[in-house]
Amino acid sequence: MARFSLLSAILLHLVVVSMQQGDDETLDIQQRFGSSSVSMINDQIQREFNAMYLYESMASYFGRPSVGLPGFKKFLKKAANKERERAHKLIDYLNMRGGHVRLKPITPPSKFEWFSALDAAETALGAEKNITQELYRLRDRADMESDPHVTSIRDLRELIARLNKAGSGLGELIVDKELN
Repeated sequence: MARFSLLSAILLHLVVVSMQQGDDETLDIQQRFGSSSVSMINDQIQREFNAMYLYESMASYFGRPSVGLPGFKKFLKKAANKERERAHKLIDYLNMRGGHVRLKPITPPSKFEWFSALDAAETALGAEKNITQELYRLRDRADMESDPHVTSIRDLRELIARLNKAGSGLGELIVDKELN
């Protein structure tokens, strides 16, 4: 739950920084959105998916009839879903900013069986600590670059692309009707 709040705070911070930048009509959607930021976000997406994969593996282990700990299975399935949701929030953010999502291979867990539920929980805690530390680094990077979030420019670019595809005349009227 704390990491969800941290991710939300980072995305909110990016919005606030952009509002402090002011409205500059000449800004491109990717201006001041450096390639290192895009790379760091792509790396974070991979970490989120790796954690999801780890939790899915753990859930599968605890769901085995020979292990028979359905409560741990349920807990870890829920954790896996949260990781997937966070990765998708970052993907949506990169797409909104005009960045390029570069999905990397998911790294398999280092093990697929645990000595106990405690062993699995300690492994999960280590993964969570690593991900949270990297989220803080991502936030610090956003501070350093004064990374803006320019929604209005993206919206206008999408509108222009739609108008170019639709053409003048009837196409403009159809786009206009969609805007109402």
